[in-house]
Amino acid sequence: MATADGAEPAGGRRRPEFRKGRPTLTRERIARAALEILGEAGPAELTMRAVGARLHVSPRALYNYVADRRDLLGEIVGVCQRDRPEPRLDTDRWQESLRTYCRDLRAWYRAHPGMLALARAEDLTPFASADLLRPDDILVGFFLDLGLSPQNARRAWSITVLQVSGFAEIWDAWHDRPPPGSDPAGWTGVPPNPAAGELPHLRRVTAESASEPPDVLFESVLAMLIAGVEAMM
Repeated sequence: MATADGAEPAGGRRRPEFRKGRPTLTRERIARAALEILGEAGPAELTMRAVGARLHVSPRALYNYVADRRDLLGEIVGVCQRDRPEPRLDTDRWQESLRTYCRDLRAWYRAHPGMLALARAEDLTPFASADLLRPDDILVGFFLDLGLSPQNARRAWSITVLQVSGFAEIWDAWHDRPPPGSDPAGWTGVPPNPAAGELPHLRRVTAESASEPPDVLFESVLAMLIAGVEAMM
């Protein structure tokens, strides 16, 4: 008999990876297919029918592994939790260890596109757990160990998450999955053919500074974040 995540229990027969040319269904495989749909089409398109089509099975087959769409959401949260990097923060080299964690966190958000949109569209708070929030607890403890007051540690934690998640959801998402016909690399920040005298400051910085790829711009975000934490210390 399979366990809750679709794996076989210890000592039992190992579930084959493929059956009749298709990957064997598990709760995790179903959740990861749902994550693909989220990243491509958003929460509105996340239906059991769409997940079944992605896995080349009927929606009815999914109900052998997940009770309903709400149960699927809980598994999606669990998969993302298991993928989330644990902070490895060191107060003796705090600037670089914070930069490293932020880079890892950005990669995690980019690997799970659509999750932030799902959190806005659906109530995921019932799926929150100590394991889910442990990385945040570690990050807050790190800021407290740096000597920040509880109020400033809360601010530093909130701003760190906002800066990284916002960059991944807005800037990275636009570059990773650009709308059809768009060219993010060619966007200067100024619409084509503005009227004379309009947007003078944007036109100046566009003319006098080079456009930076997302990785370079993110390092500037981290430099500002580090400076902000230093100002609180």
